[in-house]
Amino acid sequence: MIHVCGLDVIEQEIKNTGAEFLVSIINQDMMPKTPTDIAPEQHLKLAFNDISVATSGFVNADENHIITLIDFLNNWQKNAPNSPILFHCWAGVSRSTAGAFIAANIVRGAGAEQELAKNLRQAAPFASPNKLVISLADQYLKRQGNMVKAINQIGRGSYTYGGMPFKLPI
Repeated sequence: MIHVCGLDVIEQEIKNTGAEFLVSIINQDMMPKTPTDIAPEQHLKLAFNDISVATSGFVNADENHIITLIDFLNNWQKNAPNSPILFHCWAGVSRSTAGAFIAANIVRGAGAEQELAKNLRQAAPFASPNKLVISLADQYLKRQGNMVKAINQIGRGSYTYGGMPFKLPI
């Protein structure tokens, strides 16, 4: 089960979802400490800015971030495939929804990109997955642009000040 939320409700969502794995994708200065309910080795911390195009003066998502994320997700799938995982960023709208979409694609494999993007849009009308993160994952997973196309087809999410916690159907 893949869950997403914003920074302000992490502790509550760990309790609500029973999450045993946590992925924090946020600026370094906002990075939370590992919650007491999560084992430190089951908390991935990725620090980069929420920008869709590599930009000078910012911490850009890069291939190393994506490799680290995918290795973590492969470990989750191999060792605890039925354990809930929670993704968060600052608002639960862009970086975390990109991470959740990547996780769903790892679970389902190639060919499910369109369905998973539609599931994302239904679960979270406000979701606007970070396009740089999606593009890097698409390249690394050798999806030949299918992840990018799927996210482009659902378009930008509705305007919001911050997303509501949600579960991404796989």
